[in-house]
Amino acid sequence: MDEITIQTYNELAKEYDQEVAYFWDIFPLSFITDFVSAVGKPNRILNIGSGPGRDGSLLYAAGLNVTCLDASDEMVTLSKQRGLFSVLGDFFNLPFENNSFAGIWAYTALLHCRKSELPKALKETNRVLKKDGIFGLGMILGEGEGYRESSEIKSPRWFAYYSLVELKNLLAEADFEVISCVEFKPKSKTYINILARKNK
Repeated sequence: MDEITIQTYNELAKEYDQEVAYFWDIFPLSFITDFVSAVGKPNRILNIGSGPGRDGSLLYAAGLNVTCLDASDEMVTLSKQRGLFSVLGDFFNLPFENNSFAGIWAYTALLHCRKSELPKALKETNRVLKKDGIFGLGMILGEGEGYRESSEIKSPRWFAYYSLVELKNLLAEADFEVISCVEFKPKSKTYINILARKNK
């Protein structure tokens, strides 16, 4: 993950946690329900880019055995404060054995990878997922990539935006089969919620 983005999250972890509270309050729980149903309870899942643990808490409450991973020390601390098992880790070198998890959840985490690096992150995701495991991916639709600031987070973070066709092609190249795609537009940005299955 981009070092400048990690620094921003370390410096403004609490502000980010407050900023996303509304988002997770209105998040379509049907996507979580579908993910949990496909993975099966109480299977072990990895939450990549877990941030302060808001979505990890929802997954845990839904009956999954959740391991949270984030590249920011401060985010890991906040996640642990929510009672979640949380570790510091790199998206490109996950500290787990092959075929460790029945499911992987990565919501608006991998959009912080440069487009040239996303295939590497998807390959690493595939590595730690069991055969026929389920991948829950959340990204933002759009074009381009670069540093952005938000109304609450006044320091730069790297964002990469994709079309649905781009994402489907990248997932196919990483040996994932897309099961479903649903758009979610809480405000100005359009999020795409994808469920995929590991083929090999």
